[in-house]
Amino acid sequence: MINPNPDPTNGLMAQDSLRRRMIGHGALMILTALLGGFGLYMHIMGGIEISPGHLITFNVPGTEAGWVRCHTGSVANGFMVIVTALGMVHLPVPEKAAKRIGWVVVMDGWSNVGFYFFGNLSPNRGLALGKTHVGDADAWSVLAFVPAVVFGFLVVGAFAELGYYGLFDKNNSPGPSHEFDIGAYGQKTK
Repeated sequence: MINPNPDPTNGLMAQDSLRRRMIGHGALMILTALLGGFGLYMHIMGGIEISPGHLITFNVPGTEAGWVRCHTGSVANGFMVIVTALGMVHLPVPEKAAKRIGWVVVMDGWSNVGFYFFGNLSPNRGLALGKTHVGDADAWSVLAFVPAVVFGFLVVGAFAELGYYGLFDKNNSPGPSHEFDIGAYGQKTK
């Protein structure tokens, strides 16, 4: 059995740090979803109710459907990052590949969160860089579209690589032996 990390202690420590950071980023993405929920509430209400029957009215830009995407899409991306962080430790991913994959997934999560919020402010929902049948493009369109497309392509490769490590990389598999089960941190338990 070939160990993907020549010094398993250093590799596990590095992946533990990466995992903590990914979980932190995922939690912040979920926080943006909660903030998107406030945006949804204020958009529907046309302001904010400070006491029963007393509404401070103001206009919240965007659409109701756009605010729903801000509120729900950011949760999905936060979960994507957290689940990847927790699952990657169970795959024989070398340290260098784990860092690359982890940060691509984090950046894809944030680019999607940006897509929801910036796209909600864009005339064409951030779906194009130029004028289309959906609407005109502006600076919000660029902020929504470019990072989401770049990291959208990169994350496809990252998840394909994770799939490879999970399904086909038999040489580096740290699977349990008959006598010992290898835990998440490499300790052998009977």
